[in-house]
Amino acid sequence: MTSIHAAFPAGGPSAGAIGTLVGINSPALTEMLSALGFDFLFLDLEHGGIGDADLLNHVYASRIAQLARLRDGSETSIKRAADSGVAGIVVPHVRSGAMAEQIVVWAAYPPVGERSVGLAPNTLLGAELGAALAEPERPVVIAQIEDVDGVREIEEICRVPRLGGVFIGPFDLSASLGAVGDFAAEAFRAAIGRVVGAAHQANLRVGVFAPTAAAWRDFRAQGCDYAVLGADSLFLADGARRALGEANAMAKEYQTR
Repeated sequence: MTSIHAAFPAGGPSAGAIGTLVGINSPALTEMLSALGFDFLFLDLEHGGIGDADLLNHVYASRIAQLARLRDGSETSIKRAADSGVAGIVVPHVRSGAMAEQIVVWAAYPPVGERSVGLAPNTLLGAELGAALAEPERPVVIAQIEDVDGVREIEEICRVPRLGGVFIGPFDLSASLGAVGDFAAEAFRAAIGRVVGAAHQANLRVGVFAPTAAAWRDFRAQGCDYAVLGADSLFLADGARRALGEANAMAKEYQTR
């Protein structure tokens, strides 16, 4: 593919890879984060401030491969994201094998899928159309599992041909199980185990959002393969709180002198 479009190995991020979530709509911030040593970036169009029209700017700004989590699983969302040149797409709330099969078809060029062919940014506006058509299964397609229904149908989902992997949304999954944010709950851990087991049986890797390094350590022990660690906004808030706390502590020291 073109030199400006970073790619993943087959199946998305490698085992042990660590990325981070980008939700702030600032290509300059995206470029900065991409230079810090993360293995990939997770561009969040579902909950973040990045819109469909903004995605291309973030793809170009990043020096490393990116996953784009889409706002939904519609045909338009999938095809527009694929045309941006992003290395992989994550479709939220995949609940069935039929849905997984459809998103794979929409994301791939013929003869593999039904994606329309045009002079899109992933082809360098047509200058490298032949190279793009030679990789009909790019971008990698990853199904996000974050509902009870998705867990129930996970074996069927993982059997879909050309699906690149699965990604666990732990907060929505825990909410679906009745205990939002409780990652230690027995039902939640059982759901993780079932997803990991089905994916590995199908030779698919499993990604997960980990809000902290400690959470990633626990998810890794449960068999998850790679992590989206934290987020730009969380890093900003944590750093600001830490700096302000240190400054306030210093101010109190001067007041007692």
